Amino acid sequence: MHDVLLVEDEPAALQRLESLLNDYSELKVQARAFSLEQAIAAVRAAKPDLVFLDLMLGGTHGSALLPWLPADCRVVITTAYNDFAIAAYEAGVCDYLLKPIRRERLALCLQRLLGAANVAEPIAPAASEADGFWLDSPGCRHFVRLDHVLWVVAMRRQTHLQLADRDPMVLNRSISEWDGLLPPNQFQRLDRSTIIHLPALRTVKRVSRSLTQLFFYGFEQPLSVGATAAKRLKELLTVR
Repeated sequence: MHDVLLVEDEPAALQRLESLLNDYSELKVQARAFSLEQAIAAVRAAKPDLVFLDLMLGGTHGSALLPWLPADCRVVITTAYNDFAIAAYEAGVCDYLLKPIRRERLALCLQRLLGAANVAEPIAPAASEADGFWLDSPGCRHFVRLDHVLWVVAMRRQTHLQLADRDPMVLNRSISEWDGLLPPNQFQRLDRSTIIHLPALRTVKRVSRSLTQLFFYGFEQPLSVGATAAKRLKELLTVR
C-alpha cells in the first residue's frame, strides 16, 4: 500500500484526481492540502510515499514543498501550464501531468511508478537499447522507446523532448547529444534546433511563408517550424 498526499488549491481538481486514484487499490489517499503550509504540516504528520503536487498554490510555487519531502518520496507534478521546465526532475519529480488530467495518462503514470517500485533493479536492462534509451532522474528510471519519440527541439542549453505517450519533457541535454543518440535512418535534423522522427510524420500543413505545422501519428498537437526547417523537410520527403 502506498500512502498518497494530494496538494491542490482547486477543490474541483482535487476531487477529480482523488476520484481517479480511487480506482487503484495499491493507493491510499492519506492527506489533502490546499496550500503549501498545509502540505508541509501533512508531510510532518505522516511521511507520504507519493505526492501529487500542483505547481501553482495561490501565490506560492508548489516546488517549495520539494525540500520538505522524504528522500524516497515520489513526486508527480500536476499543472495547467505545459511550459514548466522539467529541470524539476533533478529535484526528484518522477512525472508531469497536465490538467485536466486524463484517466489514461494517469494510468500510464501509475503503471510506471508502481511498476518501478515493485520490480527488482537487476531486470531493468532487459529492454534492448537498440529499441530505445534510458532517462534517469533521482528515484526514477524510464525506458523510452524510439518509436515513441516524435521530436526534439533545442531551447537554449536544454532540449524539449516530445513523446507520443506522455507530456513534454525539458532535459539538460544538447541537440548535438540527441544527434548521437537517435538513429539517423529514422530521425532527421531539420535545422539547428529541430530533430523529428520522420516515419512518425503524418501531415505537413503550410500555414504561411514562415510557419509550417507538422502533425504526427497518434498525437494531436502539431510541431510548428520555420522556413528553413520546412525547406529541409521538403527535400527529405522528395528523396523518399
